[in-house]
Amino acid sequence: ANWGLHNDGSGPHGKQLQAEIHSPNLDGLAQEGVLLDRHYAFRICSPARSSLMSGRLPMHVNWVNTGITDFNPKDPVSGSSGIPRNMTGMASKLKSAGYKTHMIGKWDAGSATPEHTPWGRGFENFVGYLQHANDYWQEGIGLTSTGEIDVCMDKFVDFHVYNETFKGGVTPAIAREMGCLKDNAHNQSATTGLDPGINATGCVNASYCLPDSCYEEAMLRTRAVSVIQGHDTSHPLFLFYTSHLLHTPLQVPDSYLQKVDRLVSEKGGQPIDTANRKLYAAMTLYLDDTVGELVKAMKAKGMWDNTLVVFSSDNGGPVYEPGSANNHPLKGGKYSDWEGGVRVNAWVSGGFVPKAKRGSTYSGVMSIADWYGTFCE
Repeated sequence: ANWGLHNDGSGPHGKQLQAEIHSPNLDGLAQEGVLLDRHYAFRICSPARSSLMSGRLPMHVNWVNTGITDFNPKDPVSGSSGIPRNMTGMASKLKSAGYKTHMIGKWDAGSATPEHTPWGRGFENFVGYLQHANDYWQEGIGLTSTGEIDVCMDKFVDFHVYNETFKGGVTPAIAREMGCLKDNAHNQSATTGLDPGINATGCVNASYCLPDSCYEEAMLRTRAVSVIQGHDTSHPLFLFYTSHLLHTPLQVPDSYLQKVDRLVSEKGGQPIDTANRKLYAAMTLYLDDTVGELVKAMKAKGMWDNTLVVFSSDNGGPVYEPGSANNHPLKGGKYSDWEGGVRVNAWVSGGFVPKAKRGSTYSGVMSIADWYGTFCE
């Protein structure tokens, strides 16, 4: 029920939930495509992503979240969990078939060596972060992002670019190329003289706030649109866009909190009375807008009629603090093996979907691991 399509007004406070959650682009794409009603992933994110990229069920590739201190006994020289290096990634297979392979966003499938990273797994271009979360404004991996204090005392900044000519962190110059023209102070920089301390809406204090364009998802969106606009359509494209949204920490531009307040009022709902739930609703709206912008770019490029879009979450919504999700009518949530933790929102859409199948629902059981064989067939 974190997704408008499933908000039918039933269940506890159903009408209020309808007023809070707005996802018109996602809803429209699902209704124009094929809704996958019984699509299963895993109870947490890294195993699901490792399963997707390797084509193996999570218990046969990686069953823990990928942190700096994690270790995968199936890959004893790795130093951190993820996909063992002797497994071929999905992008490598598609690259060998002539696809241009781009990844943008959250990796979370291993980073101990270059071979474990998106670059080592067949993505010729990568912009994003390697662990399961970072700060949306400063890209650090502090306690509120990862839920742990790592061996480096959470001092890493996890925002990277890998391509043929550059492999390293996102520099201020690269950030400017993606639309962020203001220093985010993540390294206590001389430019601002500020210690890290930006709040959920991107402000250090009343006199220093980052613009919406410095929100990590805004930069990832800009990068994705650039990839689409610059793509040579004589080659097929595999764009793996893995949004940070709606993962913790719950952070979003203040402009989206204001949009949610306005939409709730217009729908006749009561003002959202918990800060986390409002942040979650605003982040849902931001994700929906991003998907809409990517679809718009593909249509403008003339790619839509030959494009297959696959949408899936990597686990059920978190129903604990501060996650604020709602998986009604499914029981449980992230970290549980009940359906609320593993049965996820998923659909396929795009011009490639046969007209006879559009607007349908597939109720057969699917695993997130099935996409590897489907794409490679």
